[in-house]
Amino acid sequence: MNSINRLTLARNLTARVQTACMGLESGTAPILREVSDMTAELLRWWFQQDYVDMRPDYNFHAGQKQAILNTIYAHEVMGVTTLNELYTAIAPEVLLEDSRALQKIMAEKNAYPKYCMKMATGTGKTWVLQTLMIWQILNANRYRDDQRFTRNFLVVAPGLIVYDRLLDAFMGKERGGERDFENSDIKKYQELFIPETCRDEVFRFVQGAVCPKEDIGRKTTSGGIIAVTNWHTLSDEGEELEDEDITAVGTDKNPAAIVADLLPLTPGI
Repeated sequence: MNSINRLTLARNLTARVQTACMGLESGTAPILREVSDMTAELLRWWFQQDYVDMRPDYNFHAGQKQAILNTIYAHEVMGVTTLNELYTAIAPEVLLEDSRALQKIMAEKNAYPKYCMKMATGTGKTWVLQTLMIWQILNANRYRDDQRFTRNFLVVAPGLIVYDRLLDAFMGKERGGERDFENSDIKKYQELFIPETCRDEVFRFVQGAVCPKEDIGRKTTSGGIIAVTNWHTLSDEGEELEDEDITAVGTDKNPAAIVADLLPLTPGI
């Protein structure tokens, strides 16, 4: 039986994406003609073999690559706006065979674009997160009226350990009470994440846009924001929540209302 628990959607989407990406290593894949010029440039930089060979010490592994490609394909190529649309296009057999799954998929909380990447601890989820944010930022800068792209982000960690890791990734590790951007993931691994002509653009944005949890609601930016917090900010009790304590926290909340409450005004956006 095809069902949510059998990951039918993920398997079907991956099969379709792999077909669309045949020839990506040589720069001839069909997906390159279906995305924006900016996205095509990024896909070549990340996955074309000529560029991969220039980075012998670090590249995306197969799981990271598939997560990135699946998300970009679903969001930019397919343009789906709800989970139901994605299932209807990619895994309609689940809707036909599993009535309980259909109820869940049609729920109000799923009436907006949402993507889940199932990746084990230590497999590089933060790199996938940063890569997808770079994809969004660079496209949003070039196609201001395209609603598929944004420069506003809310990054929520499950606990303090992951929260600190995210700040390290975006702002660099702390030294003497100050964070050193030179040690951030985006700066250290710039040859992987960002084409050379776009690096200054991304560095300026990230350095000006990152907002730790204590500054949320106070920091105002003109070009977008990366608000980083952990789950306790969204909980009714305001208590710290670690990974093992979380059971779908916030599923009863309106995501648009949460963002409106947490993020400051951003003139010019």
